[in-house]
Amino acid sequence: MTPKLKTFLERLFSTVILLTLVGGVLWWNSVWGYAILICLLCNLTTIEWYAMLKEKKDYAQRWLVLAAGLPYPWLLFLLGHFSIKETWCLYCDTPHVRSIDTTQAVTAFSAFAFFAVALVAVVSFVWEMRRPIEADRALRSVGTTLLAFIYPVWMFSFALAFLIAEAHGAHLADSAVGMLLWIILVTKLTDICAYVSGVLIGGKIFGDRKMIPHISPKKTWEGFIGSLLLTTAAGFGLATVLMPAALHYPWILASSIIIIALLAVVGDLAGSLIKRSLAVKDSGSLLPGIGGIFDLIDSPAFTVSMIVGGGISLGAFCANVLHLF
Repeated sequence: MTPKLKTFLERLFSTVILLTLVGGVLWWNSVWGYAILICLLCNLTTIEWYAMLKEKKDYAQRWLVLAAGLPYPWLLFLLGHFSIKETWCLYCDTPHVRSIDTTQAVTAFSAFAFFAVALVAVVSFVWEMRRPIEADRALRSVGTTLLAFIYPVWMFSFALAFLIAEAHGAHLADSAVGMLLWIILVTKLTDICAYVSGVLIGGKIFGDRKMIPHISPKKTWEGFIGSLLLTTAAGFGLATVLMPAALHYPWILASSIIIIALLAVVGDLAGSLIKRSLAVKDSGSLLPGIGGIFDLIDSPAFTVSMIVGGGISLGAFCANVLHLF
């Protein structure tokens, strides 16, 4: 068995396991199942970050990475889940429980997300103030600790924003689940299509031009260009099943696929940059052929956070600014 075939079979096995888990959550069709899966992925990634920082403990506050990263996605989920149903109105003349709309729930969700980053930054700086200054060690410590919290856990946790679609019942709206699955599948297909285009086709037909060899020696421009073409076609195919309404806006759909593909490449390279900086090949060994959970959600962290964050920002802009004209 050749090394390439072995790697392919290992990745295929891990992919089947992951698809089985996702299929189970979809079969359950509950906001709790969806959120538990996202939160567990984030928690496992936090633990992998903690392990990768073992040799760099003088340049990172490992305890804070765990203390902030483990509870954060669960708290974010609980805030979004319960705030959209009801909240205790303390500022009313007569305190009572009242329902709030989606806009208010999005505001609460976003506010807590950014508050968490600010809180981690404050705690990290305060902790460093206890120690003597040693060159740039304090800057490295605070910066690495913040990075370990933000990427990919904080960014990937924006996937929980889709629970806001579950406003009135015990199940998620099909459109919200479909959109999230579509984003994640298109993201991961970018890497798969790049492998097919670059390794299986590009090197034999068009040559082998390295994209950024000092970070990821296997990524090629041929793979990248082929990935854009194949992912665009696959994205339209997935949209017919997961987001049929989006097919009425083909140019917007095509633009979204290209943006996701570009972000996926950047996210994957960002993960490789971190691992090379920490002198580790894979973040873990939980998924044969893939590595750890960090390796699994590094690129979706970029695409999900940018799509959700951009969508919230654009929605707020349209709702509060455009009506003035």
